[in-house]
Amino acid sequence: MKKVISLSLSAVLLVGALSACGSKSGDTASGGDQGSSSASDKAMSITWFDGTWSTPVPEPNGEAVKKINEKFNITFQPQYIPFDLYDDKLTVKMASGDIPDVIGTEGADANYVKWAKQGAFLPLNDFVNDYDTFKAIPQSVWDAVSVDGKIYGIPLYFPASGGKKPVIRKDWLDKLGLKVPTNFEELKEVATAFATKDPDGNGKNDTVGLGLAKNITYDPSFGAYWANTWYHQNSDGQLIPGQISEGSKEKVTALNELYKAGAIDKDWATKPYNDVFKDFNAGKVGIWYEQVGVNKGAQPSNLDIPTLKKNVPGAEVVSIPAFTAPDRTKGYVSGSGYYRIWMLSSALKKDDAKVKKILEMINYMEQYVPAKDQNPSNEYFDWTYGGEGKGYNMVDGVPEQSDDFSKYAPLAYFNEKLGGWIEGDKSMKDYEVQSKTPESKAFNKEMVDMLQHSDLYVSPVGRIHSSVLDSKMPSLNEFANNELTKMIVGQRPVSDWDKYVSEYMAKGGKQVVDDVNNLIKEASIQGEWTKAQQ
Repeated sequence: MKKVISLSLSAVLLVGALSACGSKSGDTASGGDQGSSSASDKAMSITWFDGTWSTPVPEPNGEAVKKINEKFNITFQPQYIPFDLYDDKLTVKMASGDIPDVIGTEGADANYVKWAKQGAFLPLNDFVNDYDTFKAIPQSVWDAVSVDGKIYGIPLYFPASGGKKPVIRKDWLDKLGLKVPTNFEELKEVATAFATKDPDGNGKNDTVGLGLAKNITYDPSFGAYWANTWYHQNSDGQLIPGQISEGSKEKVTALNELYKAGAIDKDWATKPYNDVFKDFNAGKVGIWYEQVGVNKGAQPSNLDIPTLKKNVPGAEVVSIPAFTAPDRTKGYVSGSGYYRIWMLSSALKKDDAKVKKILEMINYMEQYVPAKDQNPSNEYFDWTYGGEGKGYNMVDGVPEQSDDFSKYAPLAYFNEKLGGWIEGDKSMKDYEVQSKTPESKAFNKEMVDMLQHSDLYVSPVGRIHSSVLDSKMPSLNEFANNELTKMIVGQRPVSDWDKYVSEYMAKGGKQVVDDVNNLIKEASIQGEWTKAQQ
């Protein structure tokens, strides 16, 4: 998950997320107070190598490190690298053979699989069931970090229902006497009206109905059926990529009609997605994409509710629930459910004491603290966040990280957020409490309410590791984006769909489909729906 994606995710990094924490710092750890070590424990050195988005980068010898050493009776030796530089540094580190005790990565990518198969990481199957915060990790996530049935990493929680979802200007709907669209026909009606009937009332034809950016960002799918995920099957019963599905054909047909009607920016195919955010925040786009988060507008890749309200005082933004698909399913694609992984060096295979100490530390640091308990009176929160007045300050009842957060806060060396697994996506409700402005509170409440009533499709492809897919999908995605863009703007007829699919398959798509389906069959997994928690 690289810089662009991380920016869009950074808004959620403050949300709390694991087993409910009491007022005492060790109340919820598995097997008693795992956060405290007895004086008889032999202090051990633990090296830790990971990337970070934090600024400043956590120091190797800051006050937080001293707190960690005291809490766990260890000599903690962290080395954190900005994620912009981390991939190259990690590759060099792994090639050197001098692998730290703990290594971090953003996801189970091709390198993760390669290094696991080469024996660089320690299998953790025999350990993970001993820790409370690991027990609630969904099997789909364990599958994602497993290679040949062996768990090689501890994943960190990220809301599966997070990520960008379509949103719409409700005040424009009200002005034009329209309703939130529930299918593509209604979407075409609404988006065309937004672009042609002067919804902002300035007497000019200067509004965009449906926001779209180059590379068809964000995917205007309005549900799993139309998304670029592995949902549909071909005539042989094989799952296929979304770009060549019937759902995608329906979506592209609708986008072509919207483009011809003037509902999409005529220059969208060359427009960076950040520019569409700017246009939306300026009050010129009717339908775009956003996710819940504390600081709406804290990053450039965000819909900025307060700024929109300043530009358009009467603006109101609401989410668009997933459309009902032809097969009667209704829901969005699930996220991976995790972001970042910690792996242990295989050199620890004869050092169970150190393995358990490391897992004890992760287990302790990944507890969930509900937003209402994120204050100085909660000893666990206060300690992990570095103490009030040092690592954080309370502002209007909400903790705000200080400029010295990474100096004082032990949590800065483990995660930028607080836990997640046991409570699952119910922790998303904390955004309403944590939001800094009334506008963001209202947006987060409405969006979370929608998401908690939405089913989520879990693709099986995130649970297997295909070297064929890893090697061929980048060029296939580029080909698909180019050809589908041509269809949307009318440079290639949508009637060419079958020919386009044949070209896609000939360029390596068939090899990818065959390999992915073989691996799915071997793993005995399939696409599945996670039902909404009503």
